Amino acid sequence: MKTSLRKIRVSRPAAYSALPLPKKPSISSAPAGKKRVLVIEDQSAVCDLVAEMIHAHPRCDLAGKGSDGESAVELALQLRPDILVLDVIMPGVGGIEVLRRLGGSLPAMKVLIFSGKQEPHIVRALMQAGIHGFVNKNGPLSELRKALEAIALGNTWFNEDFSRTVRQALASPSHLGEGVIDQLTPREREIAVLIAQSHSSKEVAGRLNISIKTAENHRANLMRKLGVRDVAGLVRFVVRQGLVDPAAE
Repeated sequence: MKTSLRKIRVSRPAAYSALPLPKKPSISSAPAGKKRVLVIEDQSAVCDLVAEMIHAHPRCDLAGKGSDGESAVELALQLRPDILVLDVIMPGVGGIEVLRRLGGSLPAMKVLIFSGKQEPHIVRALMQAGIHGFVNKNGPLSELRKALEAIALGNTWFNEDFSRTVRQALASPSHLGEGVIDQLTPREREIAVLIAQSHSSKEVAGRLNISIKTAENHRANLMRKLGVRDVAGLVRFVVRQGLVDPAAE
């Protein structure tokens, strides 16, 4: 597969907010000259395979691994890896929402997406989140190794196929509602994910420690902002944005 290392700069939307770092993170140091890598992948066999590859990589050291979006945010803030290898579609919170929640909390961390999802609207969201590389799961694992090598050296990794999708995504009009996602507050996105996971207003209120009335108001505001009339429409939007795994719902 022909590859092309290119830097593609897309400004981070103002809606992304930084999360506070843990006061006393537990961080193990990597061998001299190696980059610490955190792997987030919901398929255990794939996660283990990637972890083994990182162990054998001359420029990388495994900092940790997780299997869902919630653990991704927690582990990234705790471990502060040099490189985050992240899937897009996972149970619960998706990879795009993980990057939104992290915001500017870890400015030195490089993000390498390892996913089989390469639709234009997902590509657009990933580039807006400021990723440093993309490797398609359908390709050879050797490409992931090369991408890690490039990013560990301070470069980016986007093969020609992905770069072509980026050009198409940025040149074509956004799909209805795609631009709205960045207008939602972090709390509104969190509630949207919970609703898409079939949680009632009472359950949302209990999870977020807010009143049922407040949860219902957020739900009404979400539907108004997104231009949807029912929960089914909200679920379709959330799934399309890659915030949740449709197979897990």
